[in-house]
Amino acid sequence: MATILRRLAVAAPQCPRRIRQNHYVWASHIQHRAFTSSPHNRDDNPSKSVTVEPRISGAQFKRKLDPESRDQYESLSADEKLEFQKEWEQLEAQFDSPEDQSRLNAMFTGALRKLENKGYEEPEAIINREEKDDDEIEEPGYLAIEEDDEREIGADPEFAHDDLTTLGHAELDQAREMRHYARIIAWEMPLLSKMVTPFEPPGLDRPLRFRYTSYMGEEHPAEKKVVLEFCTKDLPDLTQVQRSKLIKLVGVRYNPSKDIVKMSCEMFETQAQNKRYLGDLVDTLLREARDPTDTFEDIPFDFRHHKSKPVIKFPRHWSMTPERRQYLEDSRKESLLLEQQRVEQGRLVDGLAIVNQAHAAMPVMQPQTVASQRGKGKVKVLSKGKARR
Repeated sequence: MATILRRLAVAAPQCPRRIRQNHYVWASHIQHRAFTSSPHNRDDNPSKSVTVEPRISGAQFKRKLDPESRDQYESLSADEKLEFQKEWEQLEAQFDSPEDQSRLNAMFTGALRKLENKGYEEPEAIINREEKDDDEIEEPGYLAIEEDDEREIGADPEFAHDDLTTLGHAELDQAREMRHYARIIAWEMPLLSKMVTPFEPPGLDRPLRFRYTSYMGEEHPAEKKVVLEFCTKDLPDLTQVQRSKLIKLVGVRYNPSKDIVKMSCEMFETQAQNKRYLGDLVDTLLREARDPTDTFEDIPFDFRHHKSKPVIKFPRHWSMTPERRQYLEDSRKESLLLEQQRVEQGRLVDGLAIVNQAHAAMPVMQPQTVASQRGKGKVKVLSKGKARR
């Protein structure tokens, strides 16, 4: 017991250094008294404090220190080293006193008796009991998945066959979803009318038209694609020669039937990057088209990439005019009159009457009874020539 107390007392000066680095609180700044603080044993007389002068040299004292205390000792100045050695030897002298050791032993013996009376347990027994309690905890069940404390929730309760089936829960989920969207339609959709702005078609100052593709929140490789269209006649400050040069520069991206240049980009990960690239490309084309160094006048237009589609027009003589409408009505009336005359004269062939006459004229075969070849029973001959017993 005395050895443990001596180690604690020797390590006590190191505690302030853990609180603040490179700072030491000297024991001489504090009133010296015995370790015990009980009212009956407390020593309130400071005159009993022992002041000890250094008994050994600094080199011998440094060899007595542990590595951590030695590093702290070497970081101090000469005066601080002397004060450190005095405090250290003073603590050693105080613990080597027989009176202090007997008093401390009595104090620790009384403390141990109090712990034993209160049901003191060894640390190993406490650890073993906690490990056993952890093993008895049931594994977390399905209801504890993704919860903060899965082991506290524990296993799922036993199913009592009083719950809905999977299809029943699916129907409930569908009803909840429908009610959710119904609330959105009733309460949130009308608020969108406050953000309605009238449509204004783009003017001549905005000749570029960009088209984007959205899949309503779903990730798709084609969502980053941006398409650019513009008319060459809408571009500002272009002469006829510069416009012709621009058409030759864009090549197959030009549609001569509509005078539209169409380009697209999907090289980058976002729509904004692809749009910026197309905008820079148009600026480059305009800069090259306005360059008077080479006007490309010696290069002819090449529109072989464009296949014009034939436009079929409705024949003019097929149009419904009042005269043609009157002619069609007269023709229908004449056809109905001729058919009525054939019915009256009996010249109209009635297909249903002919079929009925043919059925009536067909002969009907009567069943006959003949003896069987084996002589057992009789055989009934049907009209189609099949026999049945």
